[in-house]
Amino acid sequence: MVTVSRQAGAGGDEIARLTADALGWKVLDNDLVERLLVEKGFPRAKAETFEEKEPGLLHRFSTEKDEYLHFLKLVSYEFARRGDCVILGRGGQILFADVPGVFKVRVIAPQPYRVARVREASGGDERQARQAVQQSDNERAAFHRFLFHARWDSADLYDLVINTLGISPKTAAALVVQALTAKEFTGKKREASRRLENLYLARKAIVTVLFEQKLPIRSLDIECDGGAITLRGTARDRPSIERCEETAVRVCRAKRVTNEICFDPRYVELLGGIQSSTTERMTG
Repeated sequence: MVTVSRQAGAGGDEIARLTADALGWKVLDNDLVERLLVEKGFPRAKAETFEEKEPGLLHRFSTEKDEYLHFLKLVSYEFARRGDCVILGRGGQILFADVPGVFKVRVIAPQPYRVARVREASGGDERQARQAVQQSDNERAAFHRFLFHARWDSADLYDLVINTLGISPKTAAALVVQALTAKEFTGKKREASRRLENLYLARKAIVTVLFEQKLPIRSLDIECDGGAITLRGTARDRPSIERCEETAVRVCRAKRVTNEICFDPRYVELLGGIQSSTTERMTG
């Protein structure tokens, strides 16, 4: 599995597709992400406002950010669990940071080179192309900062950074394909598959609880590890805690549950003193 992050005009989209073609893999790009989000019930109009750009002012003060991130993780993990894929953009290098055997690539190039490529592709003048490149850089940086609290250009997020100034997309794709043959990646498929399944099931349970059942649970987090799950969050009524646990057990097919959801009918975490009880039990 490969994630590709790219600067506008650096050729990252082409490199991602050439890599996928060479391996016979599928690509999860922006268009497919949006379609999958809509299929899961996330409104298209909302999805378009988060398309790798700086969200509007309204989103900064709403719960739509968390909703979008839950659904983005759901469709990304569901797609990736099928294996053999290239994740293009949308913070893939962060979403899959803890999955073993994922090769995280960043594609860059000097700005003048990128401006020339964008100008050639769009047919606009140099000023328009420069503005488009700068706007894209700013929006993608803001997207990562807003959703993931991360620096888009941090080298720590990537295994390989490719400067396409002197390398063709075909050569860059060949480098990625060659790297994937290393034992650091080929030897971790089983572990990666297990981790992706756990991430997918946990996110599916969260989406079901919060957006299908609409249970009043704040900051819900579910960790899934095989047959064991851990639930965390704050709820304003005990029936919601019980129903959340039942749903998580069913979706994740759990045999053991640790429920750390706090009960507070007023959601008064700012005042402290939240009543909390941790329970651990076997199911089935």
